Amino acid sequence: MQIDRTKFFAAYTAAFGALKQSQSDGLEALLAASQGDPQITDLRWLAYMFATVKHECAGTWRPIEEYGKGKGRKYGVPVTVTDPAGQSFTNVYYGRGYVQLTWKDNYAAMGQALGNRLVYEPGLALDADVAYRIMSLGMRKGSFTGKKLADYIGGDKADYVNARRIINGVDQAQRIAGYAKQLEAILRGSVIAAVPGVPGVPASPTPAAPAGTAPTALFTVAVASLNLRSGPGAGNPTVAGSPLAAGTVVQGLQDQGGWKRVTVQGTAVTGWVSAQFLQPAVPAHT
Repeated sequence: MQIDRTKFFAAYTAAFGALKQSQSDGLEALLAASQGDPQITDLRWLAYMFATVKHECAGTWRPIEEYGKGKGRKYGVPVTVTDPAGQSFTNVYYGRGYVQLTWKDNYAAMGQALGNRLVYEPGLALDADVAYRIMSLGMRKGSFTGKKLADYIGGDKADYVNARRIINGVDQAQRIAGYAKQLEAILRGSVIAAVPGVPGVPASPTPAAPAGTAPTALFTVAVASLNLRSGPGAGNPTVAGSPLAAGTVVQGLQDQGGWKRVTVQGTAVTGWVSAQFLQPAVPAHT
C-alpha cells in the first residue's frame, strides 16, 4: 500500500496536532515498514495497528521499552539462554517494541517465526522494521491473546472497540477505537495504491448500473452527515467510507423504495443512501 506522505502528514496534523521531528521520523519509519507488507489486505487493519502504536508507545511513534522494564512483574526477572553456538545471554524479557512483547517464550516463538535472534537479543524488538513485523504477524495470526484482526475487522464489520482484545482485553478500548477511526479517515485520504477487498480506496472504474435502471446522474449530499449502507434500508449495516460529508458528490446507480445506490465520485466507495438527503449536483460552468 502506497501512502502519499504530504497528504498523510497534513491530515494527521489537522486531526492530532503538530508532530515533533522525532515523532515525524518515527511515523515515517512505521509507514515505510507497513508499505512493504503484502499481508495487510484491509486498510482498516492498518488503521487499527497504527492506533495501537499510538497508544502503546505513548504517542512517540517509536518502538519503546516498557516503563520500569518489568520491575515487580513475573516476567521482569533475568533469564539465561544459550544459542546454538554455545554462547549464553542473560536477558529480562520485559515489554519492547510497538506492541510491548513480553515473556521469554513469546520472544522465542516470535524470533523463530521471523527467523531472527530475538530470544537471544531482545533489543532487536526496538528496531522499527522488526517491531513492525512482530506487530503485523502477531495481530494477524492472534499470537498475543488468541484474537486476531480478522475476528473484528473485515467486510462490513469494523469493531474497533473489541479489537483491543487482540492485545490487552478491553483496556483503553474506547480511546484506541477513537484513534483508529481518525487514522482510517487519514489513510483513506492519502492512500495511492489500492488494497484488495477494501472499499473506499480509488481502485476501479465506477460500477455499471444494473440492466433496466435509469441513466446515472450526479448528486450532492445535502445534510451534514449521511450514512452509506450495504442495502436499501436503515436496518442494513454501514459500509466502509461512511458517513458521507455534506457536499460529497455521488453518482446514482439504482433506485429502490426511496433509497438510492450510489458510488462516491472518483472512488470505489459504493452503497445505499436515503434519496431524500440528496440533491441534484449543479453542473460546472465553463
